[in-house]
Amino acid sequence: MNAVNNALLTLVRMPSRNDEDALLSEEEVLITFVRSKNGKTRTIPVWFTLNSGKMELLPMYGLKTKWFVDLERSGRVGLGVKGWKKDAKPTFVRDPKTVDEIKERFSVKYGKGKVKKYYPTSEIALEIPL
Repeated sequence: MNAVNNALLTLVRMPSRNDEDALLSEEEVLITFVRSKNGKTRTIPVWFTLNSGKMELLPMYGLKTKWFVDLERSGRVGLGVKGWKKDAKPTFVRDPKTVDEIKERFSVKYGKGKVKKYYPTSEIALEIPL
């Protein structure tokens, strides 16, 4: 395993209950993933919600979202916010009812108008255990 992958797979610490409380006030999480084209890591901010001990992500353009394509190929994601980092294996949610429930939680957190504007497609979501 190369140094890039080792860095991506490093678990600094798991979030405690206090961290989960702190995450509730956060707007974005930094996700780190390996680009499928060149094998380099990339870190970007994305919106998220929390539900039942899981972080939920919605790709803005569904299956066509570039970071989603890279995550699906690698099967790993690094998370970072509020002083903790975690590497995880996301679960890809394809059930339309569950994706709609996640999108509704995004609407509650960020506002229905913004979610409608920024997430026009909703055929996929990701769940990441905390």
